[in-house]
Amino acid sequence: MTGGRLFGRRARRAFAIAGIGAVLLTAGGIALVADAGRGTRPDVSGPVLPGWSDIAASAASIEIISPDTMFRMERGESGWTMPSRGQYPVRAEYLADLDAGLASLTYAAALTRDPDRFDRLGVGDPQTGGDGTRLTILDGQGNTLTSLVIGNARGEDGLYLRPAASNRAYAADGALPDISDPGRWLGLDFFNIDPARVGRSYIVPETGPAYILERDNPATRNFDLASPRSWQLITAGAANGVASAGARVRFRDVGEIEEEAGQPLSLHRAMTFDGLTYEYRFYRVDGTIRAHISVDAGNHDVMDEAALLRRNVDGFWFAVSDDAYERMTRPLEQAATRSVDPVTE
Repeated sequence: MTGGRLFGRRARRAFAIAGIGAVLLTAGGIALVADAGRGTRPDVSGPVLPGWSDIAASAASIEIISPDTMFRMERGESGWTMPSRGQYPVRAEYLADLDAGLASLTYAAALTRDPDRFDRLGVGDPQTGGDGTRLTILDGQGNTLTSLVIGNARGEDGLYLRPAASNRAYAADGALPDISDPGRWLGLDFFNIDPARVGRSYIVPETGPAYILERDNPATRNFDLASPRSWQLITAGAANGVASAGARVRFRDVGEIEEEAGQPLSLHRAMTFDGLTYEYRFYRVDGTIRAHISVDAGNHDVMDEAALLRRNVDGFWFAVSDDAYERMTRPLEQAATRSVDPVTE
């Protein structure tokens, strides 16, 4: 009898504990659902920017802030430019890529509200030390059309993001182009001439003699050392790299030439077989190598190409990497040896 009463009390206690657990579980579930619903879009699978295609045309400025850089693009009478780079033109096709990407973004899931977890998704605000990339687009009156913190990629066609005014992160379907590299927006890979076209190069390095490299026709593999005659190339192809190094260059930055730069450090000039001539004059400013570039056409066949290049280079300087600078201005002694004693030359 005593055992039966004891069993009964234990059973009732167990049922009571189970009931309390069920109530707590239900309450926790309700709280989780409520937390997921507060401040979020009811159609979490809908577009991130509803009607973007209709309002994108009113965009007048784009500001991008990442942990490493901050820049702004503005639309003027002549199109989009970047003021911090001397009003250098922004490539229209990259703006179109951004427009299409924003229009295609759709919510996939509502995620964490915990700010401590934002950086795991890459949506921490860079203005407060986070590692996300903040994209803000304004209209002509300064009204915000959208402001998003773009985070890490999520698979091949998805990403994490957070509306800048929201305290919740989201998973989204869709993709955006790389927006944090100002060089991409400016198209600083425009100098793209087929190296096989280069027939003659004139190099003035920082140290050592100036020299001229040339070859007879595009089918000739190696450049010869045309001047100075007192030097000989170490190998047949020792000068091929420096001769054509200026044909294809991706610049690191750009800005407006504001005043006369003075005497250049070095020079790289080349002429193609079909008459296109380009020249780099190099300067060192605040530890950065800057190139001033000029382009000319030797015959009618390349006049359009020269005009297009001049539109990109006239009035601007271009920063080049140390590696690119070394390749274009390599001292002659690295490719050749003196064959005649300078005293008896």
